[in-house]
Amino acid sequence: MTVTLPVENPDEPPRVDVHYEWTQHAVWVSGRYGIDSIAGHEIGLSPGLVRDLTAWVDAADSLFNANDPLSSQSPPGFLERGFALAERVRAELPAGWVVTTTHPVTKADVELPLRG
Repeated sequence: MTVTLPVENPDEPPRVDVHYEWTQHAVWVSGRYGIDSIAGHEIGLSPGLVRDLTAWVDAADSLFNANDPLSSQSPPGFLERGFALAERVRAELPAGWVVTTTHPVTKADVELPLRG
């Protein structure tokens, strides 16, 4: 796994949160690598996963109403798909990474466990 981001906070663990924000990437790094929205290849995610994360964001962006954000709709199964993508991110990153996302049922932020 190759990380191409500069280390900004060497004493903190690398963190990733998978979530949607209009016109942004789905992967948000913090901790060791500062705070930024990235495509995912910068932290070594596979091309297929990066492509699927981009498609997830693009689907929501296509329905987002910038003039009236509260009236915007989400694609069917949007949170469930985002959770599944976050589980794939967790599976591709080493044990030292903290991966979080929104639970599709409770809508709470959750940390995903490393499965072995």
